[in-house]
Amino acid sequence: MFKHKGAHQYTWYRDTLGRRSMIDLVVVSSDLRPHVLDTRVKREAELSTDHHLVVSWIRLRRRMPDRLGRLKHIVRVCWECLADPSVRGVFNSHLQKSFNQILREVGDIESEWTMFSSSIVDAAIRSCSRKVSGAGRGGNPQTQWWTLEERDAVKLKKESY
Repeated sequence: MFKHKGAHQYTWYRDTLGRRSMIDLVVVSSDLRPHVLDTRVKREAELSTDHHLVVSWIRLRRRMPDRLGRLKHIVRVCWECLADPSVRGVFNSHLQKSFNQILREVGDIESEWTMFSSSIVDAAIRSCSRKVSGAGRGGNPQTQWWTLEERDAVKLKKESY
């Protein structure tokens, strides 16, 4: 079906007898057969056997699946704000209020941990700001070091080359 040198067609060899053969095949269903671009033998693939690796390239025209899972940007609490003593004091007061509201009953450890962690996050949201990290509108990453100066420098470099 595909024209190749003999070395790229023979899939089995026996050096001592000088024999070689095309005994390994790639099986493709009839609906994919028009999409097979090429099939050949890769001699450099070391498989610890007297057979060579047979590789086929297939063109698939599919629509890319919609991006499921993680969002492009992540909204998180800006914990760096706690370095400021005034923000730290506000955080501690919010945390103290939320801990006083938690019931002191001994129950399931998972439910207690959920209440404990949610109260810490709620106090942090009230006292610290939120921060968006990751890609913003247009898919461009918004990192701390990327500023307008860097953008202009990159644009100047691209225009000069």
